[in-house]
Amino acid sequence: MLFKKSVYLFTIMITLIGCKGESRSSDNDSGNGLVNVLGNTFEVGQPRDLNKKVFIHYLSWFGEGEDGRHWSDGVINEPLIGYYNSQSWATHLYHILLSSAVGIDGAMINVRTDYDLDSFDSFVDSLERINEIYPDFTYHVSISYDDQDTTISTATADFTYLKDEIIPNTEHYLYKDEKPVVFIWEYDDFLTSQEYRDIANTVFTDTPPILIKTEIDVASEAGDFVMNSFYPWLQGWNDDGSIWGEEYINWFYRTIVDFKENNKVEFITGAVWPGFDDRDASWGQDRWIDRQDGNLYETLWELINDTYKNEVDWVILETWNDFNEGSEIEPTKSTDSYQYVELTAKNIAAYKGIATLIDEEQWMFSAATNIYKAANLIENGDREYEIYYPQLQQAIEQYLKTNGQESYDLADKIINDL
Repeated sequence: MLFKKSVYLFTIMITLIGCKGESRSSDNDSGNGLVNVLGNTFEVGQPRDLNKKVFIHYLSWFGEGEDGRHWSDGVINEPLIGYYNSQSWATHLYHILLSSAVGIDGAMINVRTDYDLDSFDSFVDSLERINEIYPDFTYHVSISYDDQDTTISTATADFTYLKDEIIPNTEHYLYKDEKPVVFIWEYDDFLTSQEYRDIANTVFTDTPPILIKTEIDVASEAGDFVMNSFYPWLQGWNDDGSIWGEEYINWFYRTIVDFKENNKVEFITGAVWPGFDDRDASWGQDRWIDRQDGNLYETLWELINDTYKNEVDWVILETWNDFNEGSEIEPTKSTDSYQYVELTAKNIAAYKGIATLIDEEQWMFSAATNIYKAANLIENGDREYEIYYPQLQQAIEQYLKTNGQESYDLADKIINDL
């Protein structure tokens, strides 16, 4: 009899526990009948005391719609979220959250025109939306000056605006060794490295910035640090896409390591690229680097994580979203939309020696996409801001805590007007 009573009581306990779990699973069910345990700490964008950094080369020149600014110039792939606006805060939230979740530390934003600069300013404003939810959220931004048509006069004006109007108005601007960082994307030698250094030192009289330029100045002198570092830029192409810059990148790493050892640069900046294809761009030159189904991207990461392990201080991803020239790693409308952000998360984890924040079911990918859809509805006035924006903030909070499925579901309620 005692045995029968024990079995009966045990059965009741199991039934009650099961019912309790079922009552919660309607809001937070993993799909297999098990209840997810929500994390309570902020993980995405958490400040980390790591010297190794990864940044995306970010294009800010797009206008909304297939016929919008720069989209109309031709692309190989379509973004997963459609032809977006580079000045949209919904777009920025998606890019910032997703890139941060895979381990990226910030964006070096390409600036050439006033439109690019306006996009930069709005990108910084969008970061503040995340800081309202998580004040310690860490994500760096830096100017990457595209020096096409640049003169000493225009460069001086650009650096002055950077010093007076951009850096003082955000806590997110990128610093190294307590100095602001400026990237320079060199194009056909409009200005020399020395001219850029002279301009920078004239404008920034108290704290001259760190300058990082594409391509190595082979005549650099030890201790001068006209440029504090150099980074490689993707190159190598032919008719069948098989040339991807192998000789160039191996020369670059051999040379930059030698430069560091001989005090010609202060730190080493490397780069990876997934491929290249400008054959559909209005300015294209039929240049193509085959992606090799992700194998090229992996090969370039192996140089950093294996061949030159612990030598490379910073890594540039070339690029996040240059859809015109087919070098994007941003998710696309394809059979494997998240392929390159998945590879990025894996390789950054190996590079930094940390665990990835991406869950096995990849809710952190789909949740970011859902957050964009919900934010876009609010931004466009299709959902009332006062009602739905606080709900969007809840979805973002859960995302930052790596509760991907919960974040997805909260954003989904906004999308479906529930």
